[in-house]
Amino acid sequence: MSRKIALFGLGNELHIDNWSQETIVAVGALLDNNTPKSVEINGQEIPVVNVNLLRQMEFDFVIITESTQFNKIYITCAQAQIPQFKIISYDTYIHHVRNKVEYNVDDEQSILEIVKDKAIHRILDMDLYFADGVSTTRNRCNYAELNNYGLSIPNDLELIGISDKKYWPIWDNIYDRIYHKLDSILLQHFDLLLIMKIRPLEEYIQLINTTYGSWKYALIQVEKASTDEASLKNLDYQGLNLNATWITAQNTSWLLLEYDKQDTELYVICHKPYELPKLPPIYHPIHAGKNGSKGFGLPGDDTGENISFINPYINELTAIYWMWKNTNSEIIGTAHYRRYFVNEQADSYISDSHSFIDEKTIHQMLCNHDIILRRSIPYGNTEDCFRKFMGYDFYETAKTIFQQVIKDIEPEYEEAFLFALSRHNSGHAFNMFITRRHVFNAYCSWLFPIVLEAANRIDFTQLPNPPHSRIIGFMGEALLMPWLMKQRLRIKELPVVEL
Repeated sequence: MSRKIALFGLGNELHIDNWSQETIVAVGALLDNNTPKSVEINGQEIPVVNVNLLRQMEFDFVIITESTQFNKIYITCAQAQIPQFKIISYDTYIHHVRNKVEYNVDDEQSILEIVKDKAIHRILDMDLYFADGVSTTRNRCNYAELNNYGLSIPNDLELIGISDKKYWPIWDNIYDRIYHKLDSILLQHFDLLLIMKIRPLEEYIQLINTTYGSWKYALIQVEKASTDEASLKNLDYQGLNLNATWITAQNTSWLLLEYDKQDTELYVICHKPYELPKLPPIYHPIHAGKNGSKGFGLPGDDTGENISFINPYINELTAIYWMWKNTNSEIIGTAHYRRYFVNEQADSYISDSHSFIDEKTIHQMLCNHDIILRRSIPYGNTEDCFRKFMGYDFYETAKTIFQQVIKDIEPEYEEAFLFALSRHNSGHAFNMFITRRHVFNAYCSWLFPIVLEAANRIDFTQLPNPPHSRIIGFMGEALLMPWLMKQRLRIKELPVVEL
């Protein structure tokens, strides 16, 4: 779609571009007796008009092509009631509009209104949109000569940027942190994902799919009246638990997506009969290792896609595998028949409280954190613990098998695996966690290929009785720490009550 533009100024800069991508409606000028009635641009005669005639025309931008007169032309156009967001310099047009990142102060104010109305506390700015702003600090107020803008970037707003190219330290005045790769923070959660660079349709869809579940809202800038806009309007958002709203911006269209799935399930993993306490309705007991048996009256981990039959060797991991493959709640977590997270400050790793964590508290905590874990236990390093528990030689054999599996499957985690076992002096025990679905899926997708391959390489017929026969389960539990070490997750620690 060709943009309609007006050029303003008759200096040499008028001809710096051939303007073949645009439709020129007129050339504006501060008229005097020597002003021509028309100028030739790219083989066409374009009328030269004064600002009063210009303001009656239809155009997307007035591009000032006489930089020595920039302030005078800008104020003249603004006083003639041409919208200020349409009055831009040649450089701004070339580097921002043509290069598909359209910034203007009016649109930024609209974004800040959304931040205010939706109670946004954390933004991931994919295109460093705010770095193009009217200030190199967070203060956006009282900017223009003719209009006052009332909203600045809030001081308490956590603003994260992504820049795969050049990063200037001055942007630290605006952003809390800038990362070079989206992969670095893909598992974190944001209140708002901001995508302001105009992209091909397939890139929009890829970004939505890649970040799905990691944001509450996504605001996407799209070229107005384009085929990509039409295609995006026809996507099935409801099937993705997304509410879609289209907003008319100054020169573009905005797609505001809201992810409205917030259901919560905590699975209470049981392996024997136990009188469970009275729990909130989000808690669901599950029999780990039921494996087709009559059991003791609880739903088992042996339905759907499951690995219940190897529970004697991998412990509660069979229930976690079942949760991964057979549930779809947005927030998911684990407890044990005698261990539960409690709603207290994490001043210790164990508590006498029976104030079991509830859904409202979980939602509040996951606003500012990505995963809830049991408070680290100061037992010394994991390796010492396993050696005392199982014997030096047996443990070293198991460790070697797991190290080789990690080297074969996830080699970038080998160093973290060795560090977590031998040098890290605490750990998050018992496979207890509460997190969002996309974090849970990422962890399970990493964990189970390692665990199941290790199971293929160990001859269980040669193992003595427990605890040695459960070495894979214990090592699987210990794998949480090396995985966490390679992520940038915001962790909330809570104590656990042991009944």
